[in-house]
Amino acid sequence: MRVAIVSYYTPPQSAIASHRVLRLSRVLLAAGHDVHWVTTDAARVDVAQLDPSLGALAPEGVHVHGIDGQALITKPAAANLWEKVLRTLAWHAPRKFAWPDSFLSWSRQLKRRLPGIVREHAIDAVVMCCSPHNQILALPALRQVCEDLLICVDYRDLLSGNPWNDRERPRIAKRLIALERRVLAHADVLFLNTESARECFESVVGPLPGLDVEVMRNAADYELAEQIAAEGDADGDPVDLGPGVHFGFFGALFPRRRLRPVLDAIAGIPRDRRRSLHLHVYCDRFDSTALLDEDLAALPEDVRGQVHRYDLLGYSRAMRTMRAMDVLVLVSGPELADAVFVPGKLYDYLMARRPILFVGHEGEASAIVARASGEEWCFESAASTAIAAKIEAELAADTSDLPTVPDFASSTAFAPLLARLSK
Repeated sequence: MRVAIVSYYTPPQSAIASHRVLRLSRVLLAAGHDVHWVTTDAARVDVAQLDPSLGALAPEGVHVHGIDGQALITKPAAANLWEKVLRTLAWHAPRKFAWPDSFLSWSRQLKRRLPGIVREHAIDAVVMCCSPHNQILALPALRQVCEDLLICVDYRDLLSGNPWNDRERPRIAKRLIALERRVLAHADVLFLNTESARECFESVVGPLPGLDVEVMRNAADYELAEQIAAEGDADGDPVDLGPGVHFGFFGALFPRRRLRPVLDAIAGIPRDRRRSLHLHVYCDRFDSTALLDEDLAALPEDVRGQVHRYDLLGYSRAMRTMRAMDVLVLVSGPELADAVFVPGKLYDYLMARRPILFVGHEGEASAIVARASGEEWCFESAASTAIAAKIEAELAADTSDLPTVPDFASSTAFAPLLARLSK
């Protein structure tokens, strides 16, 4: 079948959503499907937001249709007064009106261009993939001109029903749910990434006649990880972290998901027994660094000396660095609402096949870590003594590669979509 994956984010854009598009594309191509990307024109995106190493992994045979430039809301700064005005309007739109998000131009271009692309290239199925959520607004126009098209909506995160998408104004929230129901009525299947997400959706939005709601988790593309590792060796560019035991955190820190529980645990280990420990933090230099510095300021100086911060790495280099770590660190929030959140970075961690230290509220993310690394690697945020004991135990442990988990592999995780396309 000819399948169009619709996503603002695709390689070489460095966003996590691009990783899911890449994995989906690889499994679809392996199954014999013809894959198209309807996406942002990479030539019109700030070079700082592009990752050449991720772009180099884009599989041959994908047909790319770039239909719009970079969203103003994602730019680091407005280029002129007119952009500043438009950025401000886009920022406030979902807070004042029943708009899913601030990607207004992307939504408008999809409604205008997507039906023509589907007809011109005889597309059999469209997969609305990941964020932004505004792209679902193109579904009514698409269905109107393509009645027999298979339309799949792949929500990496929920719109309505997700604690992070709660609207402050109940009236707007109610209108947004009504909008979502009207739009999703034009789709054939909605894929959600966790059982918790499906329960939230069914509770908040309710059933829609003709719309199947299924769980399709993300995937650990173990073959891609091996490819990246092999290419790194061929380049003669191994990752050398130096002597000692190395824990690694990769990604963004948020006020509700920060490293303080891990830092407190490290501080609780006697100095002479943690001298070999190094915590490497790869994060953005803005909000994440400010949160990290705030937490480090409350710790003894010798603990601060064991924490090393770096800027984010390109995808291939990040994957090789993950694999060089002894342990990878994943933090979530301490509250029940945080349990629905499964970070995309977790699947990169699984691909690296290193033990994962999970700290946060028990939920689907912790269940995935427990399946891959063992239940003894999962801790609540307040369990600093137990976390410290686990870290100390790992200072003398052998951390060889973990086995792959077949249930997390792409062909298994994406089986619901593959089954739909085979009908």
